[in-house]
Amino acid sequence: MVKRLKIAEQIAIVLFLAVLIPFITIGLIISNISQQSVRKELKYSATMISGFVGDSVQNYLKYADEELKQIASAISFFYYEEDKNDFLVEVKEKYGKFNNFQFLDAQSLTKREPVFNAKKSIVRLYANIDDNDIISADLKMAVLQDALDNHFTDIKHDVYILDDAGNIIATNDHDNKGYNNIVENLPKEREYLTPVLFSKVKNQPLAYYQMKSPNWTIVVKTTPNVTKKTIDVPRLRIILSLVFAALFIFAVAGIYTYYLYVNIRQLFKGIIAISKGSYNRKIRLLKSVFTPHEIVFLEKEFNYMTKKVANSYAELTEKNLELKRLDEFRSSLVSAISHEFRTPLTSIIGYSSRLLRSDIKIDEATKQKSLRVIKQQAQRLSAMVDDLLVIPEIESFRLQLNMTELDLTKLLEVSVAYANYNDTKFKINTAPDLLPVKADKDRLIQVLINLLDNAVKYNKDNAPIMVSAANIENKPCLSILNKSDIIPEDKLETLFDKFVRLDSELTRTTRGTGLGLYIVKGLCDAMNISIDVSSTEEGFEVVLVFNNEKPKNETVPEVENILPNDERILLASQKDVELNKEKIDTVNDLFS
Repeated sequence: MVKRLKIAEQIAIVLFLAVLIPFITIGLIISNISQQSVRKELKYSATMISGFVGDSVQNYLKYADEELKQIASAISFFYYEEDKNDFLVEVKEKYGKFNNFQFLDAQSLTKREPVFNAKKSIVRLYANIDDNDIISADLKMAVLQDALDNHFTDIKHDVYILDDAGNIIATNDHDNKGYNNIVENLPKEREYLTPVLFSKVKNQPLAYYQMKSPNWTIVVKTTPNVTKKTIDVPRLRIILSLVFAALFIFAVAGIYTYYLYVNIRQLFKGIIAISKGSYNRKIRLLKSVFTPHEIVFLEKEFNYMTKKVANSYAELTEKNLELKRLDEFRSSLVSAISHEFRTPLTSIIGYSSRLLRSDIKIDEATKQKSLRVIKQQAQRLSAMVDDLLVIPEIESFRLQLNMTELDLTKLLEVSVAYANYNDTKFKINTAPDLLPVKADKDRLIQVLINLLDNAVKYNKDNAPIMVSAANIENKPCLSILNKSDIIPEDKLETLFDKFVRLDSELTRTTRGTGLGLYIVKGLCDAMNISIDVSSTEEGFEVVLVFNNEKPKNETVPEVENILPNDERILLASQKDVELNKEKIDTVNDLFS
């Protein structure tokens, strides 16, 4: 079975075949081309320098010969020997290149070519004064040495000016390191007045320029330093450049491979996680300039897919939980409704059956009492139905509120009268300057009745229920405090949940569906009323803070007062009020 290579291994092989081998080949070609080119340049420069130095030396000798002829021409105008000598002294001091002027007989000197004296390092020049007299002068060769030292400083080659015996006349190579090698390799037969290459070393060419008069040889040698700078160093730089370029390519490819490999592994891990049911797994790439667009696109699409799958799975799970909650809610609701509706229905059926009996005579007082009981139980049924109907509106946030400014004291009168049964005592304490509250009349009455009814059901020892209202920080606040056992903190946090009761199904001693405080919380949130509960040794306290700010779903039509003026029950603030049966009957009549 063929082994499948990983991406990193494949890229390494591709780089080796596609980069390293071509780089080596290209490096050798470039190095060879560069070496050949520089070698030609070195040969050319050696010949050019030898020709240039040769021409310069010839021009120098020619110029000196012309100067001597001008001196000879000038001497012909002097008659006295003393004047001639003075003139030559002046010329010597002024120009300094000539020395040892002599007057010779023209007939005694047959050969007048320049003569080089190696021992004295001078060239003897001759010029005709007239047909009978000749002047000779010694030309100093130290001028040529000065020229090589001072005027040929830019030339990096070694330059030698040799006489016909091979002796050095002038040179810029003061160590004379290459002199012996030059003498050995210098051809015996030479071409005159043209630069010629004669070196056997490829990268260190030698060139000569042979003069005729005098018989001097100008030799130019390419030094190892020049070869190093022009051939060796550039070749090394080319090789190093190729090496660094190859390393850079390998480094970039390595980084690219690393990012690609890591990101592909992230894709693999994400796919494996999805296959194992981890729908919330997201891919997080190592993003850089080396991250391909396709990989980033796959990441976005994969994360979008996992998000959709996770949302669908969460929705499905939520739907299942909702179905389970609805089933539990249905069971609890059926149980609570069947239990809570049975008592008032039993009373209504019992009293109405007694009123319908024809075999007994019922007096007027008994009849009125029976009708009041029937009405009271019917109102309780109506209140429970209202609680049940408001739950869907609370949960769907579709509560329609008619907000207006209301007198909290008057609302407390109605609510206390309705919630009072079993001769419960209420102590109401309202501030004289209590600010009006902004709320929905019917919903606020429903809140107050549920709170007061809850306070009555769980009140101990027939203790009075304290109801206080005052302004705190310029906000109307209401407190309802009853005497009850201390409720644990963990139990307090769940009181506003649905179907939560302080007593269990087996120890139930109070009526109720367990929805009262849940409805109170929902209505208070809708009307922007803060609610807080606490349980201490003094009892169980509920505090309402009316923020009087406009809720989101507020509509404010004009509404009437809670009760007609002639039917209001006035309660004196700062006084204890005990409501009796007659007041309950009066309130019941007002609600009819």
